[in-house]
Amino acid sequence: MIEVFGATDKGKARDLNEDNFLIAENRNGDQILLVCDGIGGSASGEVASAMVCSIVEDAFQVAPVFEKDYQADDWLRKVMTEANDSIYSRSMWWRKYRGMGTTAAGVLLTAKGTYIFNAGDSRIYALYDDGLVQMSEDHSYVQRLVNENKITAREAREHAKKNALTNAVGVWRVFRLDVNKIKSDYSALLICSDGLHGYVPEAKITRTLESPLSLKKKVQLLIDFANEAGGHDNCTVIVSGPGRAYGR
Repeated sequence: MIEVFGATDKGKARDLNEDNFLIAENRNGDQILLVCDGIGGSASGEVASAMVCSIVEDAFQVAPVFEKDYQADDWLRKVMTEANDSIYSRSMWWRKYRGMGTTAAGVLLTAKGTYIFNAGDSRIYALYDDGLVQMSEDHSYVQRLVNENKITAREAREHAKKNALTNAVGVWRVFRLDVNKIKSDYSALLICSDGLHGYVPEAKITRTLESPLSLKKKVQLLIDFANEAGGHDNCTVIVSGPGRAYGR
């Protein structure tokens, strides 16, 4: 089991925090880390993000032992499809929930390796010896433009439609889930909503993760940086080691 700490903050501009996160360990000694950024505003984005965390946690507690890569992949797709169907069905039955959905970015840690999964623009980063690497790809309008070489990554950060998503959990009957296995020789993992990566420079994030501070302090510093940058959005951060679980 790796050391991990997470926290969420509504920021300075929002009245409601639509983010939710999950840190859980099951009977097999596996861990799952998940960040969900609800979308829909008054259409109950916070309900959608909470639903995903709850469904994933319940399924994770009775998950089988993952002995092969395909078993982890199949399980993640099955559980996230269940979450998508549940949110979509509720939004169809109840007008007040119409249009709600959520991003989802997570890490499944098992004896067989580290698996990442995502839908939307919440991100997963891994800190390796050669630096911080974004392991997930945003499902967003601007990322599509970057992939098509129509704009640069720098231009994407300032684009008027940088928050427009092309994929999310619960909004449509069919959604896209990226699942990948990554090298496990990282020194730290970061899972976060765009309230962090959309406003805090990557170099500042890297220095924080590389510091000798406790995990709790690293998470709080990252959230503080987001608020210092204006606190324009809810901000959720999960960080796994290195770092002391407690301390200054």
